[in-house]
Amino acid sequence: MAEPVEIPFPVSSSPGVRPQESGGRLINCFPEKAPVGAPGDLIYLRTPGLRQVAETLAHSHTRGFLDCGSTLLWILTDRVYAVSTSFVATNLGALLGSDAVTTARNNNAVPQNVVVTANGCFNLFVGGAPTAFADADLPSTPTSVCDLDGFFVWSFGDGRIFASDLNSVSVAANSTTTVQGLFARRVLRYGGRLYVFGDKFTVVYRNAGLSPFPFSREATIPRGIVGTHAVAGWETGWANTLIWCGDDFVVYKLQGYTPVAISTPPVSRAIQAAVLAGRAATIQATIFMFGDNAFWTVSDPGFWSWQYNLTTGNWNENVSYTRTDWKGRRSVKIFDRWLIGDDLTGKLFESTSDYYREGNDPLLWSAESGIISSFPRGIVIPEATFALTAGTGSVGTEIDPKVLISWSLDGGHTYGNPVQRRIGGPGETRNLVKILNCGLSRGQGVRFKLEVSDPVHIGLSGGKINPELRMTA
Repeated sequence: MAEPVEIPFPVSSSPGVRPQESGGRLINCFPEKAPVGAPGDLIYLRTPGLRQVAETLAHSHTRGFLDCGSTLLWILTDRVYAVSTSFVATNLGALLGSDAVTTARNNNAVPQNVVVTANGCFNLFVGGAPTAFADADLPSTPTSVCDLDGFFVWSFGDGRIFASDLNSVSVAANSTTTVQGLFARRVLRYGGRLYVFGDKFTVVYRNAGLSPFPFSREATIPRGIVGTHAVAGWETGWANTLIWCGDDFVVYKLQGYTPVAISTPPVSRAIQAAVLAGRAATIQATIFMFGDNAFWTVSDPGFWSWQYNLTTGNWNENVSYTRTDWKGRRSVKIFDRWLIGDDLTGKLFESTSDYYREGNDPLLWSAESGIISSFPRGIVIPEATFALTAGTGSVGTEIDPKVLISWSLDGGHTYGNPVQRRIGGPGETRNLVKILNCGLSRGQGVRFKLEVSDPVHIGLSGGKINPELRMTA
């Protein structure tokens, strides 16, 4: 019998073009650096859950938010709600559409609020129904809106950028500039500058106190954006790093004015496939914090979600119950917590580390290992053992949690039926998760897959096998 061999779990989810090319997968699972003296260098944890804090039964599908201090404006399909600090949601009135929106708020003594939807620009109020934006000098088809230093700023598909008067919803007809050769998909405020993201490149402006258009062009970033909502990281409360899906299907983070590629080939392939299928406009990015971890998630709604951990530089996949993507839509830091909307229902969630579900749905944690190979020889595996934190069951949630373990003897092409092992109820801290007599691999190598749906803490610190080498036919 050979010496014990470590089971190689990936630091980033890396599905290959074919299963046997995979480097391993992490679904609703991410690695965190373990402290000195821990069982392993890394511990694989469950991504944060979504605890419900509010619900509206009449309207669904979160389109966006606006932080108005003591009130949160929550925009759903065809409706705007005001959410109080006690999470009472009040129906304010109609805002037609189901598309994702952009919002902004100025510094007026009584701050003014605006929203841009596929149907145009509208005024928002914390105590009343939305109204159509009244100034006829603003064209009717903006692609987005943001605020900077008290000005509202709008982008347009023909490259025009309009700015309002200071702390006003009035717009001068000549308070505009044009970025030649650019389809301006998104404007946003970041680091005291105005960013105009287009289909080919991005232009940065500073507030120069000019008149009638107050901003002066400062820099050009040689990367555009795939869609209006494929950017996040400018929002208050996050880790102050702007991240977006570039026009070349690569995800970038901004360092100074330099775009630094951070996506892996599987992420870039997914973005490219979505764009080529005509879904670029619906790609959305969402951010939130979890302890020291800063998570940036990009979703192709109905198809996939990828999550980047800015703190570690690693990627994992997000999959909600009965879906192929994550149900979370849009986010805002308000009332001392991160709030996230639901894609299909009128539920509002807070992201939290001590809740191991998404609403009432299970939150499946899954870790698939990389390959254990002795190519071209086969491997007999008398025993495989996994360092899972034991005794995590608890009264009132799940007293006897279990892990499902399956394995592939052909490099990941096929998996056998999973076996069930106990993780351990309260006080069962001596419980050891192992499987015996896994069989003989066929030369392409062995993989293991662990899955936990029970709502308990999960901590995987690695695993080992005791292999025996055999010749294969």
